[in-house]
Amino acid sequence: MVGMSEVTNYIALPFVMSDDGAAPAETIECFDPNAAVMRAEALSRKPGYVGALAFSRSGTPPPASSATPS
Repeated sequence: MVGMSEVTNYIALPFVMSDDGAAPAETIECFDPNAAVMRAEALSRKPGYVGALAFSRSGTPPPASSATPS
């Protein structure tokens, strides 16, 4: 595939308590790794959350849809 570049996403993932224990909440995409770490740390101290982590994921973005709208 020509022209495909790799993209890195920086994510903060908070956790909430559920009936089955800690469960992931909605992910928050950040601009850079430091922002993800700072956001995760802030979320881990926010009421209602039981923890949080920051991570990155890399890969090629999904191809754009070539279907024409009807």
